[in-house]
Amino acid sequence: MGVSFSLARPKQKISSIRVKISINGISIILYTGRSVETCHWDNKKCFVKSYVGKNTTTLLIQRLKELEIEILNLLDRYKNGKPKMSFVDLENKIKTLVDRPDNKNQKTDKSQLLSKETLIGFMDLFIQDCESGVRLSPKRQKLKPTSISSYKTTKGYLMKFQDLTNKVLTLKDFSQSDIDKFSDFLIIDEEFAMNTHAKAMMDLLQIIKYAVKHKKISAAKLVELEFDTRREETDSIYLTEGEILQLLEIHEFDDPIQEQVRDVFVVGCFTAMRFSDYSTIDPAAIRNNRLEFVQKKTGGKVTIPIHPVVNTILKKYDNSLPKVPKNNEFNRIIKLVGEKLPCLHVPFTKQVTYGRERKEFVAMKFMYLQTHTARRAFCSNEYIKGTDPLIIMAISGHKSHKSFMRYIKVSADQFADKLEGIWQERYSQIN
Repeated sequence: MGVSFSLARPKQKISSIRVKISINGISIILYTGRSVETCHWDNKKCFVKSYVGKNTTTLLIQRLKELEIEILNLLDRYKNGKPKMSFVDLENKIKTLVDRPDNKNQKTDKSQLLSKETLIGFMDLFIQDCESGVRLSPKRQKLKPTSISSYKTTKGYLMKFQDLTNKVLTLKDFSQSDIDKFSDFLIIDEEFAMNTHAKAMMDLLQIIKYAVKHKKISAAKLVELEFDTRREETDSIYLTEGEILQLLEIHEFDDPIQEQVRDVFVVGCFTAMRFSDYSTIDPAAIRNNRLEFVQKKTGGKVTIPIHPVVNTILKKYDNSLPKVPKNNEFNRIIKLVGEKLPCLHVPFTKQVTYGRERKEFVAMKFMYLQTHTARRAFCSNEYIKGTDPLIIMAISGHKSHKSFMRYIKVSADQFADKLEGIWQERYSQIN
């Protein structure tokens, strides 16, 4: 939360001064009723210039400082006061404090701009703006197809929710009750896992924020809404290097496509590439025994040294890996391949939150094989071998240590083995 000032017309000789109040990601911009010659404005400090021994701007500075202190006092009352002040009350008190006719008109105009259109109708506009590039990512880039696909999926959930409740959601009447009921629908009726629910709620939040930006919903209303976007760490398997090499020793397949899926999967295990990248390797990306390419999901450029195992597989296919099925079919086939490996016939317990309850699911390890297991295997294997996490992140393309650590699925026994090895090496040098 904070207060800052700016000029309404910085290129003019004289400009009105505006005040911007930032509250929990929402901004209120109002005119202060004060003007200044732009030559007396400090662009770096975003405030009126002060002159030693001169009264040129002294009174104006005093008035703006008084206004800033009064607004900050209101913000403190909103954050820490008892009883707690609502955002609507805060917004009204701030506007009363500034008390300008043009601000009152602005409030009237805003209420007139509130839309009666349906939520689904606005989602269509939102998705269209994402696809055309009108709405960009925080880095001012066009959104990835995967992000747009997620918004379309969430739209489908909302349409199903409306059919079930026999209610058409509108932006004007959209409320916390609607959010809570939609949340219950996802968790109870659809039986979605906690992370799937969180993704849908995050998508809905972005759509409502976009509605605020376009003045379809008031900023005050958004602040009062709560979206449950909590996620959980999930239990996921990875394959040790020994298990990956055993996978390569399988020579009997029920169908030729199984061998191709196996080979492409192993490439992923030694490159940390996502399925969207390792399933479509371009031979032109191979230079000086390295893979250099731009990741499809993030747009980040990575350089990956080619592991000897990967080099053998690439030579097998003349540096052009075979075309493999799409994600879901790939997942089905890699499970069939994994079933052929005796070492994967061990039970694995996975804990996932369904229906707001933590539940356990037990199945053979090969049943949990999927495209993303390969990327997780690379990160976990290199981590337990002592490779600097920064090096692993440079290869995998992770931007933060927190997101990287989600991929580390090393067991407690493996960490214990690693520490014992460190102790043995340390004390053998002493003796």
